Amino acid sequence: MPRFKPSESLCSVVRSLDLLGDRWTLLLIREVVFGTRRFDDFAAHLGIARNVLSARLAKLVDAGILVQEPLQAEGRRQGYRLTEMGEDLLPVLMALMQWGDRWLQTPDTVPVRVVERATGKALPPISVRNAAGKLLGLADLDWEPGPGAGHPLMAPLVAAYETQRRTGPRPVPQAGAENAPSPSRRKKVTAS
Repeated sequence: MPRFKPSESLCSVVRSLDLLGDRWTLLLIREVVFGTRRFDDFAAHLGIARNVLSARLAKLVDAGILVQEPLQAEGRRQGYRLTEMGEDLLPVLMALMQWGDRWLQTPDTVPVRVVERATGKALPPISVRNAAGKLLGLADLDWEPGPGAGHPLMAPLVAAYETQRRTGPRPVPQAGAENAPSPSRRKKVTAS
């Protein structure tokens, strides 16, 4: 497969990871979701170097995920908030959090529980569903070339899709306790 810059890729996963794939970027988005607005608060909450923080915030503003605006109570001070594009990352952040809670924590170590404000009830797991609401797994999905599939950079990916369609999906192990890491393994993963 030819080498290319992630920003030149037509693959949505590659482009998304190019923008969001480092640890600090997703943690900054998490902080904004939790209500952090000020540069100094980001630095204090995350322990991030100020030059790295400045670069990541600028990247998120340039990409249209965050917008910088005056903080009302503080006159000339600027704060950050999510744009519509940034708010669309909420399901991504929730899915990462729920995945981490399930596979990397034990029930007594889950650090944050997200609940619906109006009811106080925990949110259901983020999932892939069809238009009728049926839960779908990998065996229920097919991957088809989209409008950008004709681009030369997409040829290897399209070939892989076509092979998968001809041969059928690989068997998917059933979710369950036998596939979950042991509590001691979970602790090792979170400690590293």
